[in-house]
Amino acid sequence: MKIVVALFNIDTQALQYMSADQRVREVSNAVERARDYTSSQGTFWTDPSHLRAIFLAPEYCFARSLPNQKGDHRFGDQRQMDEDYVRNNLRPVFAKLSLGFKNALIVPGTVAWRKSIVPATDGKHGTPQQAAKYRIGKYTQRLQHSVDMSVNQEPDLRNTLDTTVFHNNFKRPDDPRASVNTFRDKIALLQKAHYIAKNTAHCYYNGDEVYKYNKIGDFYEIADPLSANAVNVPNRSTVSGTEVAAGRFSVAGLTFGISICYDQSLSVQDSSVEVKSTMPLQWTAGPVLFHILLSARIDPKAQAANLYDNGYLLSCSSWESLTTVLDARGSKAKRSTTVKTFPGNLKFYKVDV
Repeated sequence: MKIVVALFNIDTQALQYMSADQRVREVSNAVERARDYTSSQGTFWTDPSHLRAIFLAPEYCFARSLPNQKGDHRFGDQRQMDEDYVRNNLRPVFAKLSLGFKNALIVPGTVAWRKSIVPATDGKHGTPQQAAKYRIGKYTQRLQHSVDMSVNQEPDLRNTLDTTVFHNNFKRPDDPRASVNTFRDKIALLQKAHYIAKNTAHCYYNGDEVYKYNKIGDFYEIADPLSANAVNVPNRSTVSGTEVAAGRFSVAGLTFGISICYDQSLSVQDSSVEVKSTMPLQWTAGPVLFHILLSARIDPKAQAANLYDNGYLLSCSSWESLTTVLDARGSKAKRSTTVKTFPGNLKFYKVDV
């Protein structure tokens, strides 16, 4: 069975000034172009239940625009969209695009957004104050879980409340922060912050959101971690009630893994050794046929994905040279064609599974 892979390469850093509405238009246009190309290859599919195509866009494809910034990919809460906009103006668009592209898995990049700790109105957790108490408890527990789960790691890699979520030697030279905050810092910040920061990939198939993945590695998601108005909490994923590592889900009977940028550097997918050689924030699930890697800028590594021997790593980055398809051995798949769009381009591959 052949599947079309469409990778929408758009430089989200250079286009930081682009409005949210324009981003919606560009991604919508790219999805439609991918649908048309897939339809032109229609003789590949004889079973209407088969997955026909996979469409991906890069990390931060959707983020708050900074009108006066070009090429300045600002850290932290300056780029986080409000929860209401994401719920009312993005997710319905994603669902509609998916409905119009049958039997295609659509992951339209990631959305940098923020969730209020104190909601504006009463909800399923009671009054805003009751909901805030619930949310603070929930995310405190999640932070504690990230500490507890490291008990089986090598001694120098085990987390404590006073270890940072990743080592300071991973910091970029231009990072203005003196230190990356610790799990204890994050728990304290939850008591006074207004928002939970998220970096989310929404996965759609035939109009339904089949999976939602939040970035695990807190890689410069917040500008000033010790006085921030928002707190980023490492994610954990659940499949069939069992905690697993980075996201793993199934579509049309095929298995997928997904991670966002720095998650790969933490080797959250790598199960090639019993004891991890880095600081994973989650354990890895079973092998997958496709692993999706969405990034601003990171070199894709097939060995950091838990792939079947006939599997593929699909890397969609804001850097054109890092937007590619690798087989399980790390070899680049042959590209079928490239379609230029404004302001990016679509790379098409046809893979055998």
